[in-house]
Amino acid sequence: MQRFSFVVMVVILAAAIGGESWRPVEAQNSADCRTPRASCDGFDRFRLNPSNSPTWSPQMIRASGRPIVPVFEGWFQNDDGSYTLSFGYISMNLEEALHIPLGPDNFIEPNEFDGGQPTYFKEIHPRIRRPWNSFMIRVPADIGDQRVVWTLRNHGETYSTPGHITESSYNIETPIAPARYLQGTASGYAPLLRFDPADPWVQGLGGTGKGPLTARIGEPLEVSAWVNSGETLYEEPTSWLYWMHYSGPGDVVFSADEIEVALTEGEGVGTTSVTFSEPGDYVLLVQSIETLRNSFEYHCCWTNGWVGVTVTE
Repeated sequence: MQRFSFVVMVVILAAAIGGESWRPVEAQNSADCRTPRASCDGFDRFRLNPSNSPTWSPQMIRASGRPIVPVFEGWFQNDDGSYTLSFGYISMNLEEALHIPLGPDNFIEPNEFDGGQPTYFKEIHPRIRRPWNSFMIRVPADIGDQRVVWTLRNHGETYSTPGHITESSYNIETPIAPARYLQGTASGYAPLLRFDPADPWVQGLGGTGKGPLTARIGEPLEVSAWVNSGETLYEEPTSWLYWMHYSGPGDVVFSADEIEVALTEGEGVGTTSVTFSEPGDYVLLVQSIETLRNSFEYHCCWTNGWVGVTVTE
């Protein structure tokens, strides 16, 4: 009898909790519905809809139709006293990639800094999740408290992020290695990168560029990147190249966009072939990183490279 009473009590208690956690839209309290345990039908818990009106789903991630949001990653000071503002973006779409050309739906203010941002926005990566620190804006030493604002409009909404140097918490202490490496708790610095054996090595988020190369529609263009593992605590370091479409009007297909580079005495080369669907000016981004597993999480440790390509018919 005691066991039966206990079971009945558990069932009643569970029903009470379940009944409290769900309420129809008209009975919802916005403060309560934002708590993680609440189950409020149709409520935009994550504020993805700026008007905060009920949406068809409270979940952030869907196959398509969800926001692409600009992200200010942080800032660092350059040797000449100027500063670099670092930006990336996050897409909440599992399958949808989107072209957002420069213009009223993709712009940076003040206008003098506009034009170098990406125009192609990838779907969610299964491990990396999003492009981190994918483009840089160099600003003068006397920028002070001025904001550099990147705005994206997509899926009927507007999203903006201000870049600035006014908060020390946004300072990327070193663009080639994290503070935790200097404390002896990380594996190493960003790998060195170059696009030609005769070029000097470049290291860190500020990166290097090449081009413009030339290509024709539908004809594969071979692109290579040389890497050097640099200073590391690993006895047998690894190195990866992660390629992505950064900007340009058409579709871009890589024969391989994630390449593990075989290293000999710490150096190696990775090559991919790229095919373009339309004529125009393109930019490809490659990030040279020690591992694709977790380094991006700490803004460490990789080197950016941008390759310009002019595609003709």
